[in-house]
Amino acid sequence: MRLAKHLFVAFLLAGTLSLSEARAEESSTGIERASGEKLSIAVGHYSRARALLIAAVREFDQGYKLANPNVILDSQQWRSSLIDRAQELDHVLDPQPRSSRLGVKYEADTALLNEAKQ
Repeated sequence: MRLAKHLFVAFLLAGTLSLSEARAEESSTGIERASGEKLSIAVGHYSRARALLIAAVREFDQGYKLANPNVILDSQQWRSSLIDRAQELDHVLDPQPRSSRLGVKYEADTALLNEAKQ
């Protein structure tokens, strides 16, 4: 029952993100043109979305410890897709690159990296 609850929450989150994306495209200003309060509010939403994605991965991992859902879905691919989306939001939240000998690098979020190792 607990696994079903965790999967339901995870799928609900994924569906909500898809619907929110469709609605956001209808009335949004490009982030490059947003400023002031509007930009601050948008960054807050992106930050919360990233935190929810990481929380979803943690919840999924808790359910995975109890029962492996690989019969229903490819859990590694599903988990990786959420981590990839969270990393993309890292670039939105902190788009400032740092220079290195190998080119431009973005600072990694240690909390996200700890999740990816599990």
